[in-house]
Amino acid sequence: MMLDGIRVLALTDERGLLAGRLLADLGADVVLVEPPEGSRGRAAAPSVDGAGSLVWQTYAAGQRSIVVELGDDGAREDLRALAERADVVVTSWSRADLERWGLDPAELRRRSERLVVATVTGFGWDGPKSEYADADLVVWAAGGPLGPHRDGDRPPVRPSVPQAFLHAGADAVVGVLLALAERDHSGLGQHVDVSAQVSLGQATLARILADAVGDDNPAFQQTPTARADRSGSGAATPNAHKKWAVRDGLVELHLSMGPAAGAFTNRLFAWVAEAGELPADIAEWDWRTVPDRIAEGDLDPAELDRARAAVRAFLSTQTKADVLQAALERRLLSIPIFDVADVLTSPQLVARGFFADVELADGSTLSIPGSFAAVTGGESPRVRGRAPLLGEHDVEVRREWMAEQTPVAALPHDVQRQLPLEGVRVIDLSWVVAGPLIGRTLADFGADVIRVESSTRLDTARMMQPFHGGTPDREGSALYGTCNAGKRGMTLDLTDPAGQQIVRELVATADVVLASFAPGQLARWGLSPEELRRDRPDLIVLSTSIAGESGPWAGLAGFGNVGSSLSGVQLLVGWPDALPFGPFGPYTDYIGPRMSLVTLLAALRRRRENGLGCLIDVAQMESGAFFLGPQLAQYSLDGTVAARRGNADEQHAPHGVYPALAGGGHDRFVAIAVTDDDQWSALADEIGRPDLRDRADLADARGRRAAADELDAAVKAWTAQRDADEIEQMLQRVGVPAHIAVLQDDYVRDAQLAYRGHLVELPHDLHGTTTVEGARVRLVDTPGGPRAAAPTLGEHTREILAELGHPTDRVDEWERTGVLR
Repeated sequence: MMLDGIRVLALTDERGLLAGRLLADLGADVVLVEPPEGSRGRAAAPSVDGAGSLVWQTYAAGQRSIVVELGDDGAREDLRALAERADVVVTSWSRADLERWGLDPAELRRRSERLVVATVTGFGWDGPKSEYADADLVVWAAGGPLGPHRDGDRPPVRPSVPQAFLHAGADAVVGVLLALAERDHSGLGQHVDVSAQVSLGQATLARILADAVGDDNPAFQQTPTARADRSGSGAATPNAHKKWAVRDGLVELHLSMGPAAGAFTNRLFAWVAEAGELPADIAEWDWRTVPDRIAEGDLDPAELDRARAAVRAFLSTQTKADVLQAALERRLLSIPIFDVADVLTSPQLVARGFFADVELADGSTLSIPGSFAAVTGGESPRVRGRAPLLGEHDVEVRREWMAEQTPVAALPHDVQRQLPLEGVRVIDLSWVVAGPLIGRTLADFGADVIRVESSTRLDTARMMQPFHGGTPDREGSALYGTCNAGKRGMTLDLTDPAGQQIVRELVATADVVLASFAPGQLARWGLSPEELRRDRPDLIVLSTSIAGESGPWAGLAGFGNVGSSLSGVQLLVGWPDALPFGPFGPYTDYIGPRMSLVTLLAALRRRRENGLGCLIDVAQMESGAFFLGPQLAQYSLDGTVAARRGNADEQHAPHGVYPALAGGGHDRFVAIAVTDDDQWSALADEIGRPDLRDRADLADARGRRAAADELDAAVKAWTAQRDADEIEQMLQRVGVPAHIAVLQDDYVRDAQLAYRGHLVELPHDLHGTTTVEGARVRLVDTPGGPRAAAPTLGEHTREILAELGHPTDRVDEWERTGVLR
């Protein structure tokens, strides 16, 4: 497998288990270090009698377990000796604990300069908030995707199952693989510092950059009175305009309009018209021009409600299966909203062999996600066994790892460090968000990434908010800017044989090709992955799409909202007494790039060793389902269908998002999550309720969950009278996880993000300067990051063609004939 021979020591709890699982699936030997009472991850919800924690069963799968009593000097020294023999240490333990036990990155690397140490924390290894108490909800609030995500006048809402540290754990693996690539050059390891707060910025669709680029569109503030978007696709659109009832459930459907996505709605209305359910005048609308018609006064916005009524009446006669079939045949942005039962029995996932059955110690069988990518020309990542029993591998790990080894040669004193991907060339044929984010990370860490696009089929992201100065312009999108910073850009008409030939010439110079079109699109241009690799066995081609390159649903088109519906995430966000609200933005567009990067970087490592490339196929619906592994596993055991619960938690209370005093022209909220008994006592004292602190029925989490409504009311009464920043600071001082629900103007002034230099200002030819997010992971010794603003359309076309040897007169002719457009 891709990481055969790599040894990983995992000092992780539930916040870091996923990192170990991904590394183990890629072939690394991952050894979990547990205290005698067992990892905290063994108690994470959900759990089932006989199987225990399904977080543990899912994300500790394929790893080995040893027990270490950290209070024993000899045991600690043995652990440090194991670390010396490891390639990687990945940890989600607190900095205070790691330093107390002499296991912090500086100490471990002092003993082994080849060691890569990855730390996964809520806010980063150092900085003004590095010692903040954290929890999934609190980090979700600090990272940006919570604050603007509201349904009506209720508080902002998170996904009802923990997700924050899954994003961070996947980022940690990306960082580890980058650090190992650099070590192959220099011989030196380094510290990989992962902040879950930084990781979650990706889950905001660049909303957090709005203030930095001067876009003060009120839709970003998400106060109920500011909701004006009626397109059916914006985050400010009323939820009832996005969710539609069918005979057996709900479907997600956006009546998208405008040049970027209006064609999808045209095809939907053609389907409705064929059934005779559409008024003749509406049947004539071109949804690509509807926004302009409204702006010019040619179309009354109230007419949109008449169009919606026709769609609603038509869909009430259909089933989820009918809608899915139509989406496949007609390329619609309409998709069933699956629950975990639908996901587990999905014909697409079954056909692709996504699930794996693992036999537990008691003999029962558990279905868990078995793979996060399909690889042709190499071995696909796959789960390699059940989660370990406590200390199950004590003897064998110590015997194997402590066996006499050949000493590592001393490193020269003048060794030069470099960015991990220097010398790697990438042809980026992707578009919108999911694909470009992959290329963005590769560019951050040294790759020469050439972004190929067209001015005639404009990238959707170029016309998505936020915009510089709030003015829509194809060169002004901060979303496009942050997804493509550091790349070189050229324009080509890929429908023209000459344009296709230029791509083949580019590929001949490349190490990696990225694509994110619906399966079959590249083949229609004569550029299928198989054709590109026919004469290049060393080429790596990565394709990411909604459902993958194979299976009965392979033809599905759409964005991450489709992936989140098919993976089960959509249904798990919202209030239990209302329609599902869904996660902020196209959610699987944020997970798919991480799974893609993990697989791609491992494939690049394999290529350095044996010279062989491969074809990587990453499906967004599989990536989203991987992040719901515990909930899918629970359904496979006892039939429990996970349900949305607002901001309530399965284990902890009080746990919610509470109103503070309004400020800055919009509502303010604070996320507070009590995760242990000491935090509860501290919170009760801080809000002036010793009567609650001293109640016997509230002494443990079970009792507090039973009284959750009462406790929420008490906390709300206290927060509503105070400033949001004040609440955060007061509670963090006494060790209670709390953070303001960040909005765009909060993000640019966040002290921790400023300390890490996460927002990067870059020169821009048209805007003077622009702001983008920094690298998603921090490699301490070889930090990456954007080296230039995203390219304007065709900015480097002539430069790149000259590198390919094309003379100026030929390029001029191509410009005249439209090849370079």
